[in-house]
Amino acid sequence: MLGLLLYNKEDYLRNETYVKWLIEEGYRNDLNLMIMFKNDLILKGIPKNIHIDFVINRTRSYDLSLLFELNDIRVFNNSEITLLGNNKLAAYKYAKLKRFSFPEVLLNWGHGKVISKPNDSHGGYGIGLVGEIDLNDGNNRFQQVFVEDILGDVRFYVIGNKIVHGVLRKSKDKILSNFSQGGEIEYYKFSQEEKDFVENFIKGLKVDYAGIDFFITVKGQLIFNEIEDVVGSRMLSQLGINNTTELYFAHISKQMKK
Repeated sequence: MLGLLLYNKEDYLRNETYVKWLIEEGYRNDLNLMIMFKNDLILKGIPKNIHIDFVINRTRSYDLSLLFELNDIRVFNNSEITLLGNNKLAAYKYAKLKRFSFPEVLLNWGHGKVISKPNDSHGGYGIGLVGEIDLNDGNNRFQQVFVEDILGDVRFYVIGNKIVHGVLRKSKDKILSNFSQGGEIEYYKFSQEEKDFVENFIKGLKVDYAGIDFFITVKGQLIFNEIEDVVGSRMLSQLGINNTTELYFAHISKQMKK
């Protein structure tokens, strides 16, 4: 089977080693991957003599996932996950409908400690306290209550709607806990109750491979933070765990044989 591995060129250049790992794991599962950059796809389309069986979309583009789905091609992750993973307000609306708590989104931020976020941010970039960052930076921003009693942020790695690992990220500056922003990490041994809680959160979705992030308070309460649909394995590799790519492609192979 031939799969299209879609990337933004700048992301590909930052992650060439990981892309090579994806291709090698694909081969081990009889899945051949062809790399294509988002701009090339938009400008040139797919060559007429090539038949694509599935797509791994790592561009964060909801529109591209929809484009392939409208042509009956299986996309990992699907457009719903890509939307929720790259539009934070849509993800909070989903959480609200499921009755899961999340930091309050504000219409007025004149009082108290307030966080400002770009709606499509990832990796913690562009996030900061109101008063300390430029709100006129051109990003589509929104503001949230800053939750004071946060111990850290737990990323639950989900493959095929099942949690396979958890990593606790702790902030050094008490605002951002992202690993790429210098956050400290440790493996998180989640309880059965936490597993059921998170898997209930994603019940009804089709999560192929994503990070589901929850703040954890000092009292152990989980508060929804975000979905990372273009999740890698940098933190897990740092902790000596290297099986997520293997599990992911086993999942893809199983899905494509259905």
